[in-house]
Amino acid sequence: MSDVTIEGQLQPQERQLLRQAILQAPRKPQVVLEVGTWLGGGSTLHLLRALEENGAGHLWGIEADPTIYERMLANLRAAAPEALHRFTPLFGFSQQVIPRWLSEQGPGFQVDVAFLDGGDNPLEQVQEFQLLDPVMPVGAQLLAHDAKLRKGRWLGPYIAMFDNWESRLHDISDEGLLYARKIAPHPSPASLRAARWKLFKMRLDPVEIAGALMPRQLCKWILDRLPERLSKRIAQGRK
Repeated sequence: MSDVTIEGQLQPQERQLLRQAILQAPRKPQVVLEVGTWLGGGSTLHLLRALEENGAGHLWGIEADPTIYERMLANLRAAAPEALHRFTPLFGFSQQVIPRWLSEQGPGFQVDVAFLDGGDNPLEQVQEFQLLDPVMPVGAQLLAHDAKLRKGRWLGPYIAMFDNWESRLHDISDEGLLYARKIAPHPSPASLRAARWKLFKMRLDPVEIAGALMPRQLCKWILDRLPERLSKRIAQGRK
């Protein structure tokens, strides 16, 4: 194992929880998907090394920023050359990449572990979950970072409505880590209706409505001109 150090997010305890999802699963995960690799030193590297330690499985990592994407690949080549055979990078936005990626897989393809850590829009994690849920079997695990911030503030309450998923928030950092495990193939009709109603109510948030109606470039222009602390509070939901 290389001793090269690369930048990464997540607290040590959060990284350990990701490793445990791989190493302590009753059945060794074969397919792991990560949304948002950043520079590769946080979740990506630790998931990859856990798979290599397990001696099984493959990680697909989605990254939408072209400059980050290339640096991430270079970092992983330097830090984990022994495990690169277990990694496939996917470039683009998750809403487009995930459907295309799934369509390229064979019959019976399943996702055993998913880690969501992409953009700041809270709807993104929900949409990623909706795309992946049908191919996640009973026992599959889903983790999502920034569960206490704007990015993840919808996914936790949304999943909590489904009676075929059990979930909990690991409140061990300012960002928070959501953990969920699938316990039945399908939700009951009542819990599905409750989840849809919960999402509908959350989407009525005035700030999110304004953000959805305004062009992306205009939103960026406004945020760039605000004080950094206020900009982060609006964009990321930080205090």
